[in-house]
Amino acid sequence: MNTLLMSIIYPLTHLSLALIEWVLIGRAIRLWQQSTSFAMIVLPIVLLSISYDNLILSIGSLIGAGELLKTLSMLRFLLHYLVVPLFIVIGVELAHRAGAGWANRVMRVLSAIVALGLAAIDIATHYIGLEIVPTEFAGILRYHVANLSGPPIITIVVNIFVLLIGIGIWFRLKLPWLFLGTLLSFFGNALPSDVVGTLAGSASEFVMAIGLLLTEEFSQKTKQKTIRESLLINR
Repeated sequence: MNTLLMSIIYPLTHLSLALIEWVLIGRAIRLWQQSTSFAMIVLPIVLLSISYDNLILSIGSLIGAGELLKTLSMLRFLLHYLVVPLFIVIGVELAHRAGAGWANRVMRVLSAIVALGLAAIDIATHYIGLEIVPTEFAGILRYHVANLSGPPIITIVVNIFVLLIGIGIWFRLKLPWLFLGTLLSFFGNALPSDVVGTLAGSASEFVMAIGLLLTEEFSQKTKQKTIRESLLINR
């Protein structure tokens, strides 16, 4: 692809993702209002983080390398380490709403404790003392980790956990959206950003969020249908 065209497409796509994710935040809040699903309280927090990530990526070249972009980028990394484990909480909540017996009150509380613990580990081992340097690819000027070593273990663990939940929900409710969204996210995040740029990872997170929203939405519709059928039978 033409380099000039890529330098236009990449920033605009990141900006578009940031704006669409705000629409998803509104949708998640409406779904929470309809059912008071705790998953739809946590998901907007995640969406705020990835929307911020896309916004900073889209305007990095306009800001230019320097202390401002570096500070904004440090916040990007902090939010990433904080919110990625929250996918565990959302997944367990969706499993609970799907009727999975194992997703009881104890497991739901435990999922929040585990998520906080993983976030603390990530911050302690990766964020504290973090060194970032500027790099540019396809019109995207961003700061990345200077001495990156090894794969993101916690991100991989979170993806596999949610993937397994997605399989359970698929079999239980015939809803493949969480499984498919997480699977695409897993492979998208595995692509090296120094080769394909940042869009693959950002699009992967976006697809996973869509999968979570669709699962909640169809779960609500399934429950409403079951209630209506039960009322008709009991008449």
